[in-house]
Amino acid sequence: MTKRVLDKANQLGKPQHPTVRGHFDGEVTWPVFRPGTTYHAAFPERSPKPVTSDLMSLESYGFPSDLLHAWAGSIPALNQLQIDAINDFGLLRGDHLVVSAPTSSGKTMVGELAALRGALERKRAFFLLPLKALVNDKHRHFTKTYQAFGLRVIRATSEVADDIPALMRGQYDLCLMTYEKFASLVIGCPHILEQVGTVVVDEVQMIADESRGANLEFVLTLLRMRRRMGIEPQLIALSAVIGDTNGLERWLGARLLRRTERPVPLDEGILLADGRFRFLDSSGVEQVTGPVITREYRKDSSQDWIVPLVRKLVAEGKQVIVFRETKGEARGCALYLAEAIRLPAAQPALDALPAADPSLASTALRDALMHGVAFHNSDLDREERLVIEEQFRTPATALRVITATTTLAMGVNTPAEAVVIAGLEHPGNQPYSVAEYKNIVGRAGRLGFTAHGTSYLLALDYHQENYAWNRYVTGVPEDLHSRFVAEGTDPRTLILRVLAAGRKAKVKGVPSEDIIDFLEGSFGAFQKKQNASNWIWDRPRLAGALANLAAHKLVEAANDSRYHLTALGRFAGEGGVEVESIIRLVDALSPLPTAAINDPTLIAATQLTVELDQVYFPLNKKSTQKEPQMWFAELRRQAIPSPVLTSLTRFVEDQHMGTSRAKKAAACLLWISGRPISEIEKVMTQFGGAFDGAAGPIRSVSARTCDLLPSVARVASILHTGIDLGSRVTRLLTRLEVGVPAAAVEIAQFAGSRLSRGDYQQLIKANLNTAAAVEAASDDQLIACLGGNSERAEAVRDAARMFRDQEISPITPILPDYES
Repeated sequence: MTKRVLDKANQLGKPQHPTVRGHFDGEVTWPVFRPGTTYHAAFPERSPKPVTSDLMSLESYGFPSDLLHAWAGSIPALNQLQIDAINDFGLLRGDHLVVSAPTSSGKTMVGELAALRGALERKRAFFLLPLKALVNDKHRHFTKTYQAFGLRVIRATSEVADDIPALMRGQYDLCLMTYEKFASLVIGCPHILEQVGTVVVDEVQMIADESRGANLEFVLTLLRMRRRMGIEPQLIALSAVIGDTNGLERWLGARLLRRTERPVPLDEGILLADGRFRFLDSSGVEQVTGPVITREYRKDSSQDWIVPLVRKLVAEGKQVIVFRETKGEARGCALYLAEAIRLPAAQPALDALPAADPSLASTALRDALMHGVAFHNSDLDREERLVIEEQFRTPATALRVITATTTLAMGVNTPAEAVVIAGLEHPGNQPYSVAEYKNIVGRAGRLGFTAHGTSYLLALDYHQENYAWNRYVTGVPEDLHSRFVAEGTDPRTLILRVLAAGRKAKVKGVPSEDIIDFLEGSFGAFQKKQNASNWIWDRPRLAGALANLAAHKLVEAANDSRYHLTALGRFAGEGGVEVESIIRLVDALSPLPTAAINDPTLIAATQLTVELDQVYFPLNKKSTQKEPQMWFAELRRQAIPSPVLTSLTRFVEDQHMGTSRAKKAAACLLWISGRPISEIEKVMTQFGGAFDGAAGPIRSVSARTCDLLPSVARVASILHTGIDLGSRVTRLLTRLEVGVPAAAVEIAQFAGSRLSRGDYQQLIKANLNTAAAVEAASDDQLIACLGGNSERAEAVRDAARMFRDQEISPITPILPDYES
């Protein structure tokens, strides 16, 4: 109780220091108060009838029966986690809550319940997710489920399809966003936080992630600090199973609802070289059975065990997901399983796949699907992955096996009865965390789809057996640790974000003590203080970071020790761009004449950023002459100025980074050239480095360039006053997002990802790529051009109408000429 009071006082910025004078005889106990008859009589509005497993019991909280009947199609009943959240943890009373539970436990529904309860009371809700793919997946689900009940569902992920105008005007009920987009919006437009009653943060265990944890923690810290201004939406934080929360719930002023039991029983274990299966059954008892399979001598590799195991599981009528370490292994595994097991063709999946602009992976996917197997990795485009996901969860589907990398385990709904894991390392020899492993095995057995799950981790020698069993099968997920105060986190970036967040309220500047106050309100500082109550933020380190920011003209210090953001600093703080990225961009773009800042220059400069350096791209590091010379020569042909090309070789960690940056820029330029993706793959891999295609890296670097390019353009505009990049950047972003040449922009800027890259290629080929051509075409022409898809033909019609609507007519002067 005392800790909760202390935590709440600290959240309000009014630290308390309670002490006890005197002494106690014996052990101190405090009764646990629960609402009783007297409480219910005094506060009837806070005492609705407790819910039961019956969905209709939610009517006492105001949920309409039509909505409950719609839920019943996919959720037969509330489970114990959801019942406890409502009855015992105040979920529908507006209480803050942290939920930690296994995959398939129904915790996402906990967030939905809170958000919908608010929406029914005309309060809006934000759903924050780590990946664009998850936002798009949830958007499809929410739109299908809730739009019929008048709920407006929108999304914001920095794509053409974003509903930013509706968000700014408050014309929505549920908005789904990535962490980064939310952070950018809530700093630049703080009023949007005043619109909402509920914020649901999914996968909150990402706060411990090396690359994105500090950003998520900043978002949560900002939400906490806004409470001091009276802005306190209900916060629901959802997490997979983790170790010790290290006080996350206390820091958030929430209660912790932790469950480790699964609603669907799971047998979790390891497959040994002799075919025996050593596992923990659903009650936690160790067992050894078998041999369940006999090794087939094929390649003297894991294939020798995977093939007979998957054959056995499929023969038992089970759907199987095989997890491999790399996308190449996932594709190869799918092909050899298809060849070895030879299941019937997954014809509905084959029929649903897009035909236009196939990648090298697309061809391999069709080969695998001819025998009831698919792979799921980044080399497939969004539409292909969606087909695989939907077909795999279709009842009685012919698609029986998926091979995948770990990204499939990140919240994408693909239930299976059995999971096979071959390999426990990410690229770069980084072992999976126990939490990642537990999330993967959680794919086996899914509530509402399967009654039981089994996971098989290959451990083919004595060392692997001991390691896999002790670290992973019987291991406990890692404790949560903040990245906010970790060694690799740049304090300069944090400071700019703090200043940007406080700019609206502190027009006279922000004193250094306020900066420290915010930073010491972080989860990282909270953890430090739990270990040492007298811990304070490193003042000399902060002073050094502020001095560095001032030296690079990102902040200015006033005489009264208040700090102001410069135009560059304000932009960096609001956009969430790393300070190091801004410094590099200033160095590269400052010497340029305004006329030299063309589209290829903006794309090349974007590759200088820290954020793009973190994007993997295949490169043959043994090619020290041909490959480096090739990409730099190609960029020179695009009229990219020498200072930018020279900058690509600066700020590097090794001799290959400059070549990698140049190659990424070339990949982006090819992506928007209109050339087929299969041709681009061949060009990008002509020197080696990726023998199974490169569609995934090409799309990834283009998408990340699309994310960062507005920041690069903004830096250029600040450095070169008078330059107008607005319309050019808008067109370029459209092209980068969907991968189209300039000829398709007229339609693409409004249709966006409703059409595929192949659809746009077909429209160009048929000369239907302008609003005028679309208006003149018949419906039959459009539908035939788009492979018989009438919905996409309508999307093209809508885009043509929107283009016409936005055409600006000459502006008639409003004011008469002034007469003196």
